[in-house]
Amino acid sequence: MDEKQTISEWLIENFYIIHFYMRRGEADPEVAAELAQEVFAKISAAEKRGVNVEDIRPYAYAVAGNVLKDHYKAKGRYKISEIEDKIPDPRESAEYVHGLRDLLRPEIKKLPRRQRQIIWLRYYDGMSPKEIADELGIDAATVHNMHSLALRRLREALIQQGIDYRRA
Repeated sequence: MDEKQTISEWLIENFYIIHFYMRRGEADPEVAAELAQEVFAKISAAEKRGVNVEDIRPYAYAVAGNVLKDHYKAKGRYKISEIEDKIPDPRESAEYVHGLRDLLRPEIKKLPRRQRQIIWLRYYDGMSPKEIADELGIDAATVHNMHSLALRRLREALIQQGIDYRRA
């Protein structure tokens, strides 16, 4: 982490990493987004309390793992031993997400402009399909269809590269 960069600045720049990590632990994308926001809030609160963090990435993953554990405990459907098995390995997750992002970047550039916009708004800005429809001035069904088509193209590109895309 750059010495001038605060924890909050790092989180803003790297929020998608935490969001993808939460998606690996929680299948519902809206719940995963809420959990990622909770991680952001907890880390920001720690920064305000003066917590000194040398390396933000492992700290962020530790907080994210704890948020997932609390989430599973609150559901009450899992035994404590089962919860540990459901938490993704942060190191594997970070490496996978960064590698996947690098593989997808050129494929995203190949998408038609509107599909690129939808992918960006959905995954980088965290907007819902309804919000995207309002932002772009198009019907929500069109957003859904274009999003599905873009994801299909990206999955096909990953399959051609021998990548198991279902892990993300």
